[in-house]
Amino acid sequence: MLLLGLTAQSDIDEPFGLATVPVSEGPLWVAWRDLQPQIKADQDIVAQCRREPKNCSSAAALRFIAIVDEGRSFESLARIGHINRAANFTIKVFDLARRVDDKWTSPLAALASGVGDCKQFSVLKYAALMDAGFAPDDLRVAILNSKLRHDIHAVVAVRNEGRWLILDDRSLSLADSNEILDRYIPLYVLDQRGVRQFVLPQKMVEGLAAAPCAADDQAN
Repeated sequence: MLLLGLTAQSDIDEPFGLATVPVSEGPLWVAWRDLQPQIKADQDIVAQCRREPKNCSSAAALRFIAIVDEGRSFESLARIGHINRAANFTIKVFDLARRVDDKWTSPLAALASGVGDCKQFSVLKYAALMDAGFAPDDLRVAILNSKLRHDIHAVVAVRNEGRWLILDDRSLSLADSNEILDRYIPLYVLDQRGVRQFVLPQKMVEGLAAAPCAADDQAN
């Protein structure tokens, strides 16, 4: 159930400037919990491939390293933008007519399959930004409700110079988190601490959709 008003709170220094409360049960919590050891295993593979690239047997790890390296020569906002763009073009969106698996998958699993939806794009960018040097406290996967498409969508939020920026597989542009509130209603954030639910004011609750995460064409 969605929480209304700012009656409960954790740290409001979150994307969209909204308070959050911890979630400790439910399908999203289980999926994110189960994904953490997979992300850690991917990190170990990537680290090994960096140390010994000639002995790297994981093509997915080499693609992951290429995404991170796309941004490493830049700083701050430019680094984020280059990683966002590289990730958006590295995997393809699911063909909805043929999609059979709607699970969250690790970054290397997504790269190995070559296809994904908003979940795969978001986890890939989340891991790539962390590998590129952004602190875990400055990274979130955010679950949003789209007012226009009437679906549930996953994006990445990264804090840069005090601003929360949104990375979206639907766009190559970066946006301030507060600038997309006319199109999206924030629902949850996922990070190294677990899952937290946004505490929504009443005015944000109208017109919430219940559709699954859509896989759609990337906008240029």
